[in-house]
Amino acid sequence: MFASSFELKGRTAVVLGGCDGVAAAVCRLLSERGARVAIVGPDELALADLVDELRWNGAEAVGIVAERLDRADAAAMDSVRGSVIGELGPPELLFVLPGALDNRSWQRTVDNGLTGTFLALQAFVPTMAEAGRGAVVTLAPVGADPATNAVGGGVTALTQHYARLFAAAGVRANVVSWTPCDSTVEDAAFAALYLASDAAARMTATTLDVAGTLMRL
Repeated sequence: MFASSFELKGRTAVVLGGCDGVAAAVCRLLSERGARVAIVGPDELALADLVDELRWNGAEAVGIVAERLDRADAAAMDSVRGSVIGELGPPELLFVLPGALDNRSWQRTVDNGLTGTFLALQAFVPTMAEAGRGAVVTLAPVGADPATNAVGGGVTALTQHYARLFAAAGVRANVVSWTPCDSTVEDAAFAALYLASDAAARMTATTLDVAGTLMRL
């Protein structure tokens, strides 16, 4: 029974974060478990390659070209939501998994990691609430620089806010806290899958710290 709670057959998942790293790993895990996957990113060729890979393995997947999260605005995110619904139907799962942050620029780091996450939650969570069901997973980075840590703290607080706001409507929202490292990409992806699945049906406003504690000491 526990294994079946990880099955996502027939559910529509939206993954924002590009076509590599944790986002790509999550896309592969979702497709293996039967979800329909809408991958959102700025690189049309990379999107096409990942979509082709997923379809080759029998998944239903589409790529939606959109600006990077640090360049997005509310109208752009609403357009992404409309494209997802038009291609695959209303989403039940949302993953906001921005890639490596440009910690050389405070503004770009905050825009990509925090403002982009806010815009995604603002666009997609009310749609899930209308349907009475949904699961959101965000990625909160932890790094050696103040901008990345500020984003991680902000994403965590923002996700918890949405978890409280929409709990009565049947929407869960949880966080994967992650110290970016190639060797822990799969760990972060599995944690995200778990939080989105029925195995975590009673979990909301929760943060899972993946492979980060020892690396920070």
